Amino acid sequence: MAALAIGLLVLLLLLGGVRLFIGAEPAQILRASRYTGAGLLALIAVAALLTERIGLGILLGSAAWGVFTGGSIWPRGMRFPGRGGDQTMGRKQPASHSSRMTPAEALRVLGLQEGASAEEIRAAHRRLIMQNHPDQGGSDYLAAKINEAKDVLLG
Repeated sequence: MAALAIGLLVLLLLLGGVRLFIGAEPAQILRASRYTGAGLLALIAVAALLTERIGLGILLGSAAWGVFTGGSIWPRGMRFPGRGGDQTMGRKQPASHSSRMTPAEALRVLGLQEGASAEEIRAAHRRLIMQNHPDQGGSDYLAAKINEAKDVLLG
């Protein structure tokens, strides 16, 4: 009986998700997919708990909470293995004081002097992005700033 109820809830969630996706804006689709994914994870966690798979249920429930809140299930300030520098899980980087980087700031980010050529800008960008790319243990924030600096200088 419990399996039938969970199956019906999953079906309703999927149908509701499809209904939200039709004709929706991209931001609405992202939000709906996050909530739909969190709901499905939570239902699977409940099913795992009902079948006495406690560890799996707790793990899936934690993952569902992380997806639903858009945050991390780890405590703030916890070091993430394999990442260098001062990066920690769950800690957001401070927001920039302005929405658009100035050319002077972009030159400082890339470590260049005024009047740098397009080739020098691309070379500095390539060097810095290889050092700071998130896939190489770098920071999302730094990689975004490096990319923004290149875009500002090259247009």
